[in-house]
Amino acid sequence: MKSILPVLILFITLTTLQSCLEDSCNEQRTFIQYTPVYMTKAQFRKNISPSDTRPLENPGKMYFYKQYLFINEMGKGIHIFDMSDDSNPVKLTFYDIPGNFDISAKDNIIYADNAIDLIAIDITDILQPKIVKRIEDYKGLYSTYDPSFYYVYSIKSNQTLTLDCTDNNFNRVSFIQENNFNVDASFDPKSTVISASGTGVGGSFARFTVVNDFLYIAEDFHIKSYSVTNPANPELKSNNQLGWGIETIFPYKDKLFVGSNSGMFILDIATPEYPVLLSSFNHARACDPVIVHENTAYITLRNGTACQGFINQLDVVDITNIKEPKLIKSYPMTHPHGLSYSDGYIYLAEGKNGFKILNAKKENDIKTIGEVKNIDSYDMISIAKDRLFMIGDDGFYQYNVSDPAEPKLKSCIKINQ
Repeated sequence: MKSILPVLILFITLTTLQSCLEDSCNEQRTFIQYTPVYMTKAQFRKNISPSDTRPLENPGKMYFYKQYLFINEMGKGIHIFDMSDDSNPVKLTFYDIPGNFDISAKDNIIYADNAIDLIAIDITDILQPKIVKRIEDYKGLYSTYDPSFYYVYSIKSNQTLTLDCTDNNFNRVSFIQENNFNVDASFDPKSTVISASGTGVGGSFARFTVVNDFLYIAEDFHIKSYSVTNPANPELKSNNQLGWGIETIFPYKDKLFVGSNSGMFILDIATPEYPVLLSSFNHARACDPVIVHENTAYITLRNGTACQGFINQLDVVDITNIKEPKLIKSYPMTHPHGLSYSDGYIYLAEGKNGFKILNAKKENDIKTIGEVKNIDSYDMISIAKDRLFMIGDDGFYQYNVSDPAEPKLKSCIKINQ
């Protein structure tokens, strides 16, 4: 018996441990699921006509032009609101544009992506938009390949999945399953002010921007420049390759600051049709929007994104010598997304953690002076010293920031509203 007892105890212990492991060998997580939608050329190249207003369901980027707020419904089109009364946004119409994610404007012409095409839309009458030019396959993706159906956009939904530890996706942040792309909800990725005569204001995640008579578009690994001297007739002038992972574009004076998943590129647009690379600033791999004020660039880096980052911080970079940008200091953040600068203050989106207000008057001593929680935010636009736009997964918010430390909510457009 003495020789059997230890074996029996060991067997019971291992059996119990195995049972505990089996009981705990699964996890229940909420994922953002993207289901692809396919269309024919004829379906997404239909004429754009205004439709009845529809609820905001899956907001993407925002753009402010004249008194109008444009909010992208990811992959589906654009909501238009009249913001003349900042306490009461008025729904005007919805533009049905399949495959739309980005927008910019000049002199009553909107430039928008329409699946694989680039379109120019006359909005002189905001309720009667007219396509005045279509540049087919402007990205050059399908020049030699002509499928019957094109992947146009994704339907986004929340899904709670239980994963067993034997599942190859058990510890993954994202994975493809049955033709759906799943991203862990806690890591799901998602403007500052640039305004010139006849143009509007975009956010820090913008890929389209207009500077004077040129439209610049950031695309994966290059920057394209289009002459819009005649706004209704954009003409391609150059295609500047920078490297893989181009994400955002921010114009400031005669420069373009381009955010990529490995750093920031600085391009000179003194000769606007031919942007020239001046320098770059490298950082750890992470998704990052960039904004600039005077001789300082501000870059957010966050973890858990498709860019496979592992840090959450705000990098402050000295660009006094534009050819040799240098890091001034890095500031830890919670989960930073988009950001905007106004009069010495930075408004920084922290995803599901709300947003922060930072006193940035001293680049080497930036401090948090205010915070708004219990909302979702991924991008900001400072319209004026006292007016801030913010957008997130739960909708659009407008704040009075005459006292930056105490933002006061003026109005909001909630999801499904």
